[in-house]
Amino acid sequence: MSAGAVQAALAAAYGLGAIGQRPFLSLFSVVATATVLAVFARTGAILRRTDRNTDRIQRLHEELYRVERRTASWEELGESRHEECLRAVSDSRARMEQEFRLVEKRFSSLDRAVHDTHAQTEAFVDLRALVQPRAPLPPLGGWAASAGVLRPMIGWILDNGPKTIVECGSGSSSVWLGYIAERTGSAVVALEHDADHARATRELVRAHGLSDVVEVRLAPLEEWESGGETWRWYARDALEGLAEIGLIFVDGPPGATGPTARYPALPLLLPLCAETVAVFLDDAAREQDRAVSDRWAAEFPELVRSRHRGEKGLDTFMRSRT
Repeated sequence: MSAGAVQAALAAAYGLGAIGQRPFLSLFSVVATATVLAVFARTGAILRRTDRNTDRIQRLHEELYRVERRTASWEELGESRHEECLRAVSDSRARMEQEFRLVEKRFSSLDRAVHDTHAQTEAFVDLRALVQPRAPLPPLGGWAASAGVLRPMIGWILDNGPKTIVECGSGSSSVWLGYIAERTGSAVVALEHDADHARATRELVRAHGLSDVVEVRLAPLEEWESGGETWRWYARDALEGLAEIGLIFVDGPPGATGPTARYPALPLLLPLCAETVAVFLDDAAREQDRAVSDRWAAEFPELVRSRHRGEKGLDTFMRSRT
Protein backbone atom coordinates (compact mmCIF):
# COMPACT_ATOMS: atom_id res chain seq x y z
CA MET A 1 0.00 0.00 0.00
CA SER A 2 1.45 3.36 -0.93
CA ALA A 3 2.14 6.20 1.53
CA GLY A 4 -0.46 8.31 -0.16
CA ALA A 5 -3.03 5.61 0.31
CA VAL A 6 -2.14 5.30 4.04
CA GLN A 7 -2.41 9.06 4.60
CA ALA A 8 -5.71 9.10 2.83
CA ALA A 9 -6.91 6.17 4.96
CA LEU A 10 -5.84 7.87 8.25
CA ALA A 11 -7.54 11.06 7.26
CA ALA A 12 -10.66 9.17 6.37
CA ALA A 13 -10.58 7.16 9.61
CA TYR A 14 -10.05 10.22 11.75
CA GLY A 15 -12.87 11.98 10.03
CA LEU A 16 -15.11 9.06 10.65
CA GLY A 17 -14.15 8.87 14.36
CA ALA A 18 -12.50 5.53 13.94
CA ILE A 19 -9.32 6.74 15.74
CA GLY A 20 -10.07 7.14 19.40
CA GLN A 21 -9.53 5.35 22.74
CA ARG A 22 -8.78 1.86 21.21
CA PRO A 23 -5.54 2.06 19.34
CA PHE A 24 -5.54 -1.53 17.98
CA LEU A 25 -9.06 -1.31 16.65
CA SER A 26 -8.32 2.11 15.38
CA LEU A 27 -5.33 0.80 13.45
CA PHE A 28 -7.38 -2.06 12.03
CA SER A 29 -10.03 0.39 10.94
CA VAL A 30 -7.37 2.50 9.24
CA VAL A 31 -6.02 -0.50 7.36
CA ALA A 32 -9.49 -1.67 6.35
CA THR A 33 -10.47 1.77 5.22
CA ALA A 34 -7.23 2.13 3.25
CA THR A 35 -7.80 -1.24 1.60
CA VAL A 36 -11.33 -0.32 0.61
CA LEU A 37 -10.12 2.96 -0.79
CA ALA A 38 -7.37 1.19 -2.72
CA VAL A 39 -9.91 -1.23 -4.17
CA PHE A 40 -12.14 1.67 -5.12
CA ALA A 41 -9.17 3.41 -6.77
CA ARG A 42 -8.15 0.30 -8.68
CA THR A 43 -11.71 -0.39 -9.70
CA GLY A 44 -12.00 3.16 -10.98
CA ALA A 45 -8.79 2.79 -12.91
CA ILE A 46 -9.99 -0.51 -14.37
CA LEU A 47 -13.30 1.05 -15.29
CA ARG A 48 -11.58 3.99 -16.95
CA ARG A 49 -9.27 1.64 -18.83
CA THR A 50 -12.25 -0.46 -19.80
CA ASP A 51 -14.05 2.63 -21.10
CA ARG A 52 -11.01 3.56 -23.13
CA ASN A 53 -10.76 0.02 -24.51
CA THR A 54 -14.49 0.06 -25.24
CA ASP A 55 -14.08 3.29 -27.19
CA ARG A 56 -11.15 1.83 -29.03
CA ILE A 57 -13.10 -1.34 -29.83
CA GLN A 58 -16.01 0.77 -31.04
CA ARG A 59 -13.70 2.75 -33.30
CA LEU A 60 -12.13 -0.46 -34.58
CA HIS A 61 -15.59 -1.87 -35.20
CA GLU A 62 -16.58 1.21 -37.17
CA GLU A 63 -13.34 1.08 -39.14
CA LEU A 64 -13.88 -2.60 -39.84
CA TYR A 65 -17.41 -1.84 -41.05
CA ARG A 66 -16.05 0.81 -43.40
CA VAL A 67 -13.42 -1.59 -44.65
CA GLU A 68 -16.03 -4.29 -45.20
CA ARG A 69 -18.19 -1.91 -47.18
CA ARG A 70 -15.24 -0.75 -49.21
CA THR A 71 -14.21 -4.35 -49.84
CA ALA A 72 -17.74 -5.25 -50.91
CA SER A 73 -17.73 -2.28 -53.26
CA TRP A 74 -14.42 -3.42 -54.71
CA GLU A 75 -15.77 -6.95 -55.13
CA GLU A 76 -18.87 -5.64 -56.87
CA LEU A 77 -16.70 -3.47 -59.08
CA GLY A 78 -14.45 -6.44 -59.75
CA GLU A 79 -17.40 -8.66 -60.64
CA SER A 80 -18.83 -5.94 -62.86
CA ARG A 81 -15.49 -5.45 -64.58
CA HIS A 82 -15.08 -9.21 -64.92
CA GLU A 83 -18.52 -9.56 -66.50
CA GLU A 84 -17.77 -6.64 -68.79
CA CYS A 85 -14.56 -8.32 -69.92
CA LEU A 86 -16.38 -11.61 -70.50
CA ARG A 87 -19.00 -9.83 -72.60
CA ALA A 88 -16.30 -8.11 -74.62
CA VAL A 89 -14.52 -11.43 -75.22
CA SER A 90 -17.82 -13.09 -76.18
CA ASP A 91 -18.68 -10.27 -78.60
CA SER A 92 -15.22 -10.42 -80.15
CA ARG A 93 -15.50 -14.18 -80.56
CA ALA A 94 -18.92 -13.83 -82.19
CA ARG A 95 -17.58 -11.23 -84.61
CA MET A 96 -14.59 -13.40 -85.44
CA GLU A 97 -16.81 -16.42 -86.07
CA GLN A 98 -19.04 -14.31 -88.29
CA GLU A 99 -16.02 -13.09 -90.25
CA PHE A 100 -14.73 -16.65 -90.58
CA ARG A 101 -18.11 -17.80 -91.89
CA LEU A 102 -18.15 -14.92 -94.35
CA VAL A 103 -14.65 -15.73 -95.58
CA GLU A 104 -15.55 -19.41 -95.86
CA LYS A 105 -18.66 -18.51 -97.83
CA ARG A 106 -16.66 -16.27 -100.15
CA PHE A 107 -14.07 -18.97 -100.74
CA SER A 108 -16.85 -21.45 -101.42
CA SER A 109 -18.44 -19.05 -103.91
CA LEU A 110 -15.08 -18.47 -105.54
CA ASP A 111 -14.51 -22.22 -105.80
CA ARG A 112 -17.92 -22.67 -107.46
CA ALA A 113 -17.23 -19.77 -109.81
CA VAL A 114 -13.88 -21.25 -110.85
CA HIS A 115 -15.45 -24.67 -111.34
CA ASP A 116 -18.37 -23.25 -113.36
CA THR A 117 -16.04 -21.12 -115.50
CA HIS A 118 -13.91 -24.16 -116.26
CA ALA A 119 -17.00 -26.21 -117.13
CA GLN A 120 -18.38 -23.47 -119.37
CA THR A 121 -15.04 -23.14 -121.16
CA GLU A 122 -14.90 -26.87 -121.81
CA ALA A 123 -18.49 -26.85 -123.07
CA PHE A 124 -17.82 -23.92 -125.40
CA VAL A 125 -14.74 -25.62 -126.85
CA ASP A 126 -16.81 -28.73 -127.52
CA LEU A 127 -19.61 -26.74 -129.14
CA ARG A 128 -17.27 -24.66 -131.24
CA ALA A 129 -15.78 -27.83 -132.68
CA LEU A 130 -19.24 -28.83 -133.94
CA VAL A 131 -20.05 -25.60 -135.76
CA GLN A 132 -18.61 -24.04 -138.91
CA PRO A 133 -20.17 -20.55 -138.68
CA ARG A 134 -20.87 -18.35 -141.67
CA ALA A 135 -20.78 -15.21 -139.51
CA PRO A 136 -19.48 -14.26 -136.05
CA LEU A 137 -21.24 -16.43 -133.52
CA PRO A 138 -23.38 -14.66 -130.91
CA PRO A 139 -22.12 -14.80 -127.29
CA LEU A 140 -23.38 -17.33 -124.79
CA GLY A 141 -24.10 -16.87 -121.08
CA GLY A 142 -25.66 -13.98 -119.19
CA TRP A 143 -29.19 -13.53 -120.47
CA ALA A 144 -28.48 -15.97 -123.30
CA ALA A 145 -28.28 -19.70 -122.82
CA SER A 146 -24.91 -20.86 -121.52
CA ALA A 147 -22.56 -23.30 -123.24
CA GLY A 148 -23.17 -25.68 -120.33
CA VAL A 149 -26.88 -25.81 -121.21
CA LEU A 150 -26.41 -26.03 -124.98
CA ARG A 151 -23.87 -28.87 -124.91
CA PRO A 152 -26.16 -31.62 -123.48
CA MET A 153 -29.04 -30.30 -125.56
CA ILE A 154 -27.04 -30.42 -128.81
CA GLY A 155 -25.70 -33.83 -127.85
CA TRP A 156 -29.25 -35.11 -127.50
CA ILE A 157 -30.24 -33.62 -130.87
CA LEU A 158 -27.27 -35.28 -132.60
CA ASP A 159 -28.16 -38.63 -130.99
CA ASN A 160 -31.93 -38.55 -131.62
CA GLY A 161 -32.48 -36.29 -134.65
CA PRO A 162 -35.83 -34.76 -133.57
CA LYS A 163 -38.13 -33.54 -136.33
CA THR A 164 -39.07 -30.31 -134.55
CA ILE A 165 -37.28 -28.27 -131.91
CA VAL A 166 -39.26 -25.63 -130.04
CA GLU A 167 -37.66 -22.79 -128.14
CA CYS A 168 -39.60 -20.76 -125.57
CA GLY A 169 -37.63 -17.55 -126.09
CA SER A 170 -35.10 -16.67 -128.79
CA GLY A 171 -31.64 -15.24 -129.26
CA SER A 172 -28.12 -16.67 -129.38
CA SER A 173 -29.37 -20.20 -128.78
CA SER A 174 -31.53 -19.97 -131.93
CA VAL A 175 -28.39 -19.64 -134.07
CA TRP A 176 -26.42 -22.40 -132.32
CA LEU A 177 -29.40 -24.77 -132.46
CA GLY A 178 -29.95 -23.78 -136.09
CA TYR A 179 -26.47 -24.97 -137.12
CA ILE A 180 -27.03 -28.35 -135.44
CA ALA A 181 -30.57 -28.68 -136.85
CA GLU A 182 -29.13 -28.02 -140.29
CA ARG A 183 -26.97 -31.12 -139.86
CA THR A 184 -29.76 -33.36 -138.53
CA GLY A 185 -32.52 -32.17 -140.85
CA SER A 186 -34.55 -30.75 -137.96
CA ALA A 187 -36.59 -27.55 -137.84
CA VAL A 188 -36.31 -24.93 -135.08
CA VAL A 189 -39.31 -22.82 -134.04
CA ALA A 190 -38.60 -20.05 -131.56
CA LEU A 191 -41.49 -18.38 -129.70
CA GLU A 192 -40.71 -14.75 -128.83
CA HIS A 193 -43.09 -12.37 -127.01
CA ASP A 194 -41.11 -9.17 -127.60
CA ALA A 195 -41.39 -7.70 -131.13
CA ASP A 196 -38.00 -5.94 -131.09
CA HIS A 197 -36.21 -9.02 -129.82
CA ALA A 198 -37.97 -11.18 -132.39
CA ARG A 199 -36.81 -8.83 -135.15
CA ALA A 200 -33.21 -8.85 -133.86
CA THR A 201 -33.16 -12.66 -133.72
CA ARG A 202 -34.51 -12.94 -137.27
CA GLU A 203 -31.70 -10.66 -138.50
CA LEU A 204 -29.14 -12.74 -136.62
CA VAL A 205 -30.52 -15.95 -138.11
CA ARG A 206 -30.49 -14.40 -141.59
CA ALA A 207 -26.86 -13.30 -141.16
CA HIS A 208 -25.90 -16.93 -140.56
CA GLY A 209 -27.93 -18.19 -143.52
CA LEU A 210 -30.26 -20.21 -141.30
CA SER A 211 -33.63 -18.71 -142.24
CA ASP A 212 -34.71 -21.97 -143.88
CA VAL A 213 -33.99 -23.86 -140.64
CA VAL A 214 -34.97 -21.43 -137.89
CA GLU A 215 -38.39 -19.73 -137.71
CA VAL A 216 -38.90 -16.98 -135.15
CA ARG A 217 -42.60 -16.57 -134.35
CA LEU A 218 -43.86 -13.44 -132.62
CA ALA A 219 -46.12 -14.68 -129.82
CA PRO A 220 -47.29 -11.90 -127.47
CA LEU A 221 -48.11 -13.02 -123.96
CA GLU A 222 -51.76 -13.67 -123.23
CA GLU A 223 -53.69 -15.15 -120.35
CA TRP A 224 -54.04 -18.89 -120.07
CA GLU A 225 -56.16 -20.41 -117.33
CA SER A 226 -56.12 -23.91 -115.91
CA GLY A 227 -57.52 -25.31 -112.69
CA GLY A 228 -58.52 -21.89 -111.41
CA GLU A 229 -55.00 -20.48 -111.93
CA THR A 230 -53.99 -17.93 -114.54
CA TRP A 231 -50.66 -17.42 -116.31
CA ARG A 232 -49.42 -15.10 -119.05
CA TRP A 233 -47.86 -17.25 -121.75
CA TYR A 234 -47.21 -17.19 -125.48
CA ALA A 235 -50.24 -16.70 -127.75
CA ARG A 236 -51.78 -20.06 -128.62
CA ASP A 237 -52.11 -19.25 -132.32
CA ALA A 238 -48.28 -19.25 -132.46
CA LEU A 239 -48.45 -23.01 -131.85
CA GLU A 240 -50.36 -23.62 -135.07
CA GLY A 241 -48.89 -26.37 -137.24
CA LEU A 242 -46.52 -27.67 -134.58
CA ALA A 243 -46.31 -31.45 -134.41
CA GLU A 244 -43.84 -34.23 -133.67
CA ILE A 245 -41.89 -31.97 -131.31
CA GLY A 246 -38.82 -33.90 -130.18
CA LEU A 247 -37.13 -31.25 -128.03
CA ILE A 248 -38.45 -28.30 -126.03
CA PHE A 249 -36.05 -25.70 -124.70
CA VAL A 250 -37.82 -23.64 -122.01
CA ASP A 251 -35.99 -20.35 -121.50
CA GLY A 252 -38.98 -18.01 -121.36
CA PRO A 253 -41.17 -16.15 -120.67
CA PRO A 254 -39.05 -13.99 -118.33
CA GLY A 255 -39.41 -14.65 -114.62
CA ALA A 256 -40.70 -11.11 -114.09
CA THR A 257 -43.82 -12.06 -116.02
CA GLY A 258 -45.20 -13.76 -112.93
CA PRO A 259 -44.59 -16.60 -110.47
CA THR A 260 -44.03 -19.97 -112.16
CA ALA A 261 -44.26 -18.13 -115.50
CA ARG A 262 -42.86 -21.11 -117.43
CA TYR A 263 -45.26 -23.72 -116.11
CA PRO A 264 -47.70 -23.67 -119.11
CA ALA A 265 -44.99 -24.99 -121.48
CA LEU A 266 -45.59 -28.66 -120.68
CA PRO A 267 -49.40 -28.66 -120.41
CA LEU A 268 -49.64 -26.88 -123.78
CA LEU A 269 -46.73 -28.39 -125.73
CA LEU A 270 -46.53 -31.98 -124.47
CA PRO A 271 -49.69 -33.02 -126.43
CA LEU A 272 -47.87 -31.85 -129.58
CA CYS A 273 -44.76 -33.92 -128.88
CA ALA A 274 -43.41 -37.10 -130.38
CA GLU A 275 -43.23 -40.30 -128.37
CA THR A 276 -39.57 -39.64 -127.67
CA VAL A 277 -39.08 -36.16 -126.31
CA ALA A 278 -36.67 -34.19 -124.18
CA VAL A 279 -37.53 -31.04 -122.26
CA PHE A 280 -34.74 -28.74 -121.08
CA LEU A 281 -35.65 -26.20 -118.38
CA ASP A 282 -33.06 -23.44 -118.07
CA ASP A 283 -32.51 -21.34 -114.91
CA ALA A 284 -33.64 -24.29 -112.79
CA ALA A 285 -31.62 -23.01 -109.85
CA ARG A 286 -34.04 -20.10 -109.42
CA GLU A 287 -36.72 -20.59 -106.79
CA GLN A 288 -39.68 -20.03 -109.10
CA ASP A 289 -38.27 -22.36 -111.76
CA ARG A 290 -37.54 -25.02 -109.14
CA ALA A 291 -41.23 -24.78 -108.29
CA VAL A 292 -42.09 -25.25 -111.98
CA SER A 293 -39.79 -28.27 -112.18
CA ASP A 294 -41.29 -29.86 -109.06
CA ARG A 295 -44.80 -29.34 -110.37
CA TRP A 296 -43.97 -30.89 -113.73
CA ALA A 297 -42.38 -33.88 -112.02
CA ALA A 298 -45.55 -34.42 -109.96
CA GLU A 299 -48.04 -33.88 -112.79
CA PHE A 300 -46.20 -35.67 -115.61
CA PRO A 301 -44.80 -38.87 -114.08
CA GLU A 302 -44.17 -40.35 -117.54
CA LEU A 303 -41.25 -37.92 -117.84
CA VAL A 304 -38.01 -38.79 -116.05
CA ARG A 305 -36.43 -35.77 -114.42
CA SER A 306 -32.69 -35.23 -114.05
CA ARG A 307 -31.01 -32.29 -112.40
CA HIS A 308 -27.72 -30.86 -113.62
CA ARG A 309 -25.36 -28.46 -111.96
CA GLY A 310 -24.59 -25.48 -114.14
CA GLU A 311 -24.21 -21.73 -114.33
CA LYS A 312 -27.92 -21.15 -113.70
CA GLY A 313 -29.14 -24.69 -113.18
CA LEU A 314 -30.62 -27.10 -115.71
CA ASP A 315 -33.39 -29.69 -115.27
CA THR A 316 -34.18 -32.18 -118.01
CA PHE A 317 -37.32 -34.29 -118.50
CA MET A 318 -37.10 -37.28 -120.82
CA ARG A 319 -39.67 -39.62 -122.34
CA SER A 320 -38.62 -42.50 -124.51
CA ARG A 321 -41.17 -44.94 -125.98
CA THR A 322 -39.61 -47.28 -128.52
